[in-house]
Amino acid sequence: MSGEELLAYLRSMDHDEYTPLEGVLVQADAIGDPAVPGVEQRAVLTWLGTAFKDWEQHFALEEPLAAELRRLKPLLAALCVADASFLTPGAHPLHQLLDTAQLYAAGWQPRLGRLGQPVEEQIKAAVESALGWFDNPAKNLAAISTELSAAAEKAQGRVSRMAKRLVDAEQGQLKIEKSKQQAARMINAALEQYRAPIDVGEFLRGPWFDSAQLVLLKFGEDSAQWKDMSSTTTSLLDSLQSPPAGQEQEATHRQHIFQLISQLENDLRHWLLSLQHDGDAVENTLELLERYHAQILRKQPLELDQIAPIPLPGLQQDDSRPENTLDQIKEGHWFVLDTDNSQALRAMLVLRLEEKQQLMFTNHAGIKVLQTNFSEFARLMAAGKVTPLNTGASFSKCLARSAGIETQDDLDELTGVAAEKARLREEEQRKAEIEQARLAQEQAELERLEQERRQRELEIRERQRREREEEEQLRREYEEAVRQREQRAAQSRQQLQREHDEIRRLQAKWEDVARQHCEQIDKAQQARMRGPSVAEQSGTDASSLDLPMGTWLGFRDSEEAIFTRLAVYNRQQNQYIFVDHCGTKMRQLSSRELMLLITRGLVDILESRSGFREQVAQGQTQD
Repeated sequence: MSGEELLAYLRSMDHDEYTPLEGVLVQADAIGDPAVPGVEQRAVLTWLGTAFKDWEQHFALEEPLAAELRRLKPLLAALCVADASFLTPGAHPLHQLLDTAQLYAAGWQPRLGRLGQPVEEQIKAAVESALGWFDNPAKNLAAISTELSAAAEKAQGRVSRMAKRLVDAEQGQLKIEKSKQQAARMINAALEQYRAPIDVGEFLRGPWFDSAQLVLLKFGEDSAQWKDMSSTTTSLLDSLQSPPAGQEQEATHRQHIFQLISQLENDLRHWLLSLQHDGDAVENTLELLERYHAQILRKQPLELDQIAPIPLPGLQQDDSRPENTLDQIKEGHWFVLDTDNSQALRAMLVLRLEEKQQLMFTNHAGIKVLQTNFSEFARLMAAGKVTPLNTGASFSKCLARSAGIETQDDLDELTGVAAEKARLREEEQRKAEIEQARLAQEQAELERLEQERRQRELEIRERQRREREEEEQLRREYEEAVRQREQRAAQSRQQLQREHDEIRRLQAKWEDVARQHCEQIDKAQQARMRGPSVAEQSGTDASSLDLPMGTWLGFRDSEEAIFTRLAVYNRQQNQYIFVDHCGTKMRQLSSRELMLLITRGLVDILESRSGFREQVAQGQTQD
């Protein structure tokens, strides 16, 4: 039989009832054609028929999609005898198209309705487009396969996102339940160790229990925050215990209570996360504990009771799991399930929770269709109501198996891929060695950098230590300078006070002398009225006055008496300069002017030296 005749028979064969070889022979016999396919053609057609039957049996899809893919049987047979690349399983685009279609439609069922229409329409379009090869052998079957693969990948991504939301919700619920269990275990352990007032027990079983769950959800069981909250729980109950007997033990206990109370209020405010929205409730709780602590410190006993633990009946696990029954059940596997509510349900396992021993299944659209425990699923398996579905490179596997190739290594050996894989493995090993050497070099570099960092830290700490010592030295020097300055200031204040006292003494003495000479003033005024003084007439030279520097004099020649001290005597100009106790210039007189004031009794000399007194007396006698 020629190739054209064989292709004509294959194109018109009944693909639903016969294998490719049977379809050709039946048609030839019906018209009395004595020609038959050649030996090689019969062999490859038989091989294809066996592989297709194996594919439909072990990778079965539901109708009408199975019938739709069965329409490709004539095309498969035509390519089997016309295209040499078809003889390598998995290499031909049509192999890949059937692999993709079976994987895409493994969970499809007519009961999905509108949710399953996109799959059905896309596979029908791919089959119809591929059959166009009979009219156009240049048809790009690879593009058709790629297009179907892209559509399947897009749909699978959408389904995966829906399933992930279900998984996240279930895992979130599990995390909440585990946080409840862990929080209750922590509080129950503390309540078992300590007794407490009833209202404190209600607080621990209520807001504190809720806050503990929030801390676990936010920070985790192994976090420092959770350890801090656990220790706060123990400290709270410990602070409410009665002191032990004995005076020494009681004093130690009171000190211990003081230490707990000082930190407890801040810790409670910090960890009461469940009451952050209710400040009044927090304050009421703290006031309650404050009253109890005050009662304990006043040595008034509290009424303590054994608080009942927090019950958690909903967190019990099913311990009746059959051993090794579900070890092969993995997430991502498809099954046909006969449940009490649904028969022949195609579902994929998307979540396996070991903690709760729960299994969750979704349909082809990513909608949850079943959630059961390990024991119930094992019972269904034992009753024969669970059928695993095979997926993945389905048609290519059947072609290889029909050719006696049971393993991937056999296929690689047949197709010459084994040598290429060995070369790739060797290359990967070489790359791994290079990568390992690179990582070792990077590790050495990191260790060097870490050593340099530590050295820099040591240098920084040493520099900081020296700076602290210098700062301390400067601080001590500054304090010493301040102390000395304050000491000098105190001495100056004392010296100034002594000077002020001396001034007041001299002032009082001057006032006394002024009072004693009041009577002489009148006589001096009368003498001036009789005529000029002897000193004025004779032009007595007052430069003969011997006034020591620093001599205090009182001038009463104006309405207000002035108390001064001789500061400077200028011999060239014969001038005397007088200042007050602050050093301010008050008078500048010549010797003659000063002598006239003295002889008129308008100057009081507050000086005890006898020589100077005699000069004053002499001047008054001349007057």
